[in-house]
Amino acid sequence: MTKSKTIDVHGLTGDQAKARVEREIRLAPPKCESIIVIHGCNNGTVLRDTVRRRVRSKRILDIVPCFANDGQTTIYLKE
Repeated sequence: MTKSKTIDVHGLTGDQAKARVEREIRLAPPKCESIIVIHGCNNGTVLRDTVRRRVRSKRILDIVPCFANDGQTTIYLKE
């Protein structure tokens, strides 16, 4: 079983990205430790800010920007 999964939200609106990420969190198996969200950074900050500030779930342990790649954020999950 994979302990993390990756999703790409390029091309979505902020609201679509929020819904997609929250759905992935909700459907993630209990053993999934993190979700890596690729949102990009070259075409504005809407998706980045949505993922980092608007996504909500009781399963979220922490939301951490990738310091080596501003177009990616990791969401750590509670079991």
